[in-house]
Parts: sequence; C-alpha cells; structure tokens
Amino acid sequence: MTKSMLRTQVGGIVLLAMSLGACSTPTWTSPPGSERFQVGYKEGCDAGYATAGSPFYDRIDAPPLPEADADYQNGWRWGFYECEKSYNHFQATLHSMFGAGQ
Repeated sequence: MTKSMLRTQVGGIVLLAMSLGACSTPTWTSPPGSERFQVGYKEGCDAGYATAGSPFYDRIDAPPLPEADADYQNGWRWGFYECEKSYNHFQATLHSMFGAGQ
C-alpha cells in the first residue's frame, strides 16, 4: 500500500469519526415515538456516546430520573444502548484496521 493510499484511507476514517462524533445527536437518527420519547432518546444517546468514550461528549453518569414518564425512560434507555453499541462498534472497526501488529 502506498503512502498516498494510506493517507486517503486515514483521511476518510477521520472524516467519518468527525461525523459520528458530532457535538449533539441529530434528531433524525432516533426511532419514531412521542416527543418525550424523542427527548429521552437524544439525551440517552448522548450519555451512551460519552460512556463509550467519545471525546466529543461530556461523561453523564446519571441514568434517567425515576419520576420521569415511561416514554422518556424508554427513549433514554434505547438511545443509550444504541449509541453506546454504535460507538463501541466503530472503535472495534478502527482497532481492527489500525490496531497493534499491523
């Protein structure tokens, strides 16, 4: 592999990482649901990215409040697990491409 090909691949990965690690979760990425579900999903997703280690999100240790309505809680949980899983998958892909021993 030539240096220019490697630079192109690395540039593409950096661009992908930047787009995945935006400062806020876009609302169009959430599954359909009520407005409270959407708010919960976005906030849970941000927390999931932060927990998974994204440098673009502040760590959020607090789970949804127990007194929050069921739609919000369901959205928060769904967003948290989906976004945490997504970021972990992205990190595993990067590691498999550029990890130790390659």
